[in-house]
Amino acid sequence: MKKAFDLFLPPFVDTSRVKPREMLYVAHEAPPWPTVLLAGLQHALVAMMLVVYLVIAGTDIGLTSGALRGFVTLGVLIMGLGTLLNGLTTRVSAGHLLVVIPGTMTMMVFIPVAKTLGLGAAAGGVFIAGIVVFFLGRFLPRLRALFPPEVTGVLLLLLGMSLLPGGVRRCAGLSEGGGAPVQMDHVLIAIAALGTITSVAVWGSARFRVLSLGMGAAAGLLAAALTGHFGARQLAAVAGQPLFSLPVGDYPFPMLAWVPGAIIPLVFCSVIGAVDELGCGVVIDRMNNDEWRRPDMPMLGRLLSGNGICLCLSGLAGTLTTGCSSAHLGLAHATGVAARRVAAATGLLLILAAFLPRLATFIIMLPAAVVGAIMVYAAAYMMVSGAELVLARLLNGRRRATVGLGLAAGMAVMLVPELTASVPLDLKPLFGSGILVGVSMAMALNLVFRIGMSRSGELELGGKNPAEQAARFLEDCGSAWGARRDVITRAGLVAGEALEALAVAGLMKGAARLSASFDENRLLLTLDYPGRAWQPAEVRPVVLDAWLDKGGGFELNETMRTVSSNLICSLADRVESGEQDGRGRLRLIFDH
Repeated sequence: MKKAFDLFLPPFVDTSRVKPREMLYVAHEAPPWPTVLLAGLQHALVAMMLVVYLVIAGTDIGLTSGALRGFVTLGVLIMGLGTLLNGLTTRVSAGHLLVVIPGTMTMMVFIPVAKTLGLGAAAGGVFIAGIVVFFLGRFLPRLRALFPPEVTGVLLLLLGMSLLPGGVRRCAGLSEGGGAPVQMDHVLIAIAALGTITSVAVWGSARFRVLSLGMGAAAGLLAAALTGHFGARQLAAVAGQPLFSLPVGDYPFPMLAWVPGAIIPLVFCSVIGAVDELGCGVVIDRMNNDEWRRPDMPMLGRLLSGNGICLCLSGLAGTLTTGCSSAHLGLAHATGVAARRVAAATGLLLILAAFLPRLATFIIMLPAAVVGAIMVYAAAYMMVSGAELVLARLLNGRRRATVGLGLAAGMAVMLVPELTASVPLDLKPLFGSGILVGVSMAMALNLVFRIGMSRSGELELGGKNPAEQAARFLEDCGSAWGARRDVITRAGLVAGEALEALAVAGLMKGAARLSASFDENRLLLTLDYPGRAWQPAEVRPVVLDAWLDKGGGFELNETMRTVSSNLICSLADRVESGEQDGRGRLRLIFDH
């Protein structure tokens, strides 16, 4: 039993790492306690700025007063528990500074499910999603091919589009049913908030950019105070709350209900959201290791298992889902402090904040125009992020069809509500959600288009310019495979440099054959040619003055050989060379 348990949930093992020069403290190091507390306070403040998404979700599903406060504080409590868990060294902990925030990726699915089928059905769906993600923690890192960037890009684009209507209505003071004119005071408050957020995000330093949301909210509050939308009444409501209280407030815990129409969309979006968690895990892993080569798969599995536990807690509490924050990764890099002790301190501070009802009430009292400005900014950020994900890979006809038809299907449901007007109420969250329809279409097309698609290729190089042939071949293969542009560009440069180095050294006695194979984790190139094996020159700095002073062609040739070798070994992640039966073989491996 112990062996089976260790196989399913391996014990925590810290990987060896080399601290990057720009980092002051990495995961396993122990900064002084004042540094830990100061960094933890910074992360906690940034996380509390994002609690506004809990307010948006709670308000949109019809919660008010004490029930809304309980919904928000329970969400903050789970944020703290999840962040604390990430900072520990257990079988279900990442062991990194990964701060947990409200899950914006599932928010726009959680809201319609709760409004249509009830909060109990939404809570049951989140709980089942947590169990699925927990068990997938052992396998999901190996299933990334099912969720390529074009699928997650379509998801982010549709999420941004779905946030816009609610955000614009709040900014303009419009009611959902229509009829009310645009209220200019709401517009002015929204402009102040959105303008400040955008200005800080564009022109601010790295340390200030992560505080852009809070600065925008402060500017919006100031504008609201000047226009009479925030003042003594709101502050009296905040002061009327007790200093300490249990996070529950007046929120009635929902009875979990098992409704397929709620479970399927929430599990679906949570699994896709777990793929985003993998991205956060890879980023923090690279940030902590100057000699990073490939993802720490056991750590990613523990991260997803911990995320599954947080989802289960969110389901039991009946609150919004959670996920790791990429904004806090930027803050960790800006401060140079990524020690796991900071995650523990941040988690404890968030847990403390959950017991301070005045803090939650103040966030709830934010004017609607300020909340709308934050929603518009989040929508814009999501849409740009989705476009970046799609365009980060080389596109071909299959990939364009996947993205285009996925977006068309999702937007059709959003823009033409008559399409789903006759759908039964229990199936409304499934077929009435533009997000779910669009992403399902993209996933289905991705699986269909993968049929018959080869993940390897081979080319005989000949003629006057084999380097150009190799670059074109790799670009065509990269478009078919959906490889990242930067990796394909780098591979083309290395292949061309390697061909030139072999020819100049006289090692290649005839035409070479280039073969390439690809999976989601790496690109492998093999140059097979008649001749002898290539041996890289000693990696050393190139001093041009040395051969200029000595003169002669020998020094120049040696210098150019060193430059070529340095380029090949630095641009490729791994280089292997060998010789057999009179043929040399050079393997170039690129992490993807």
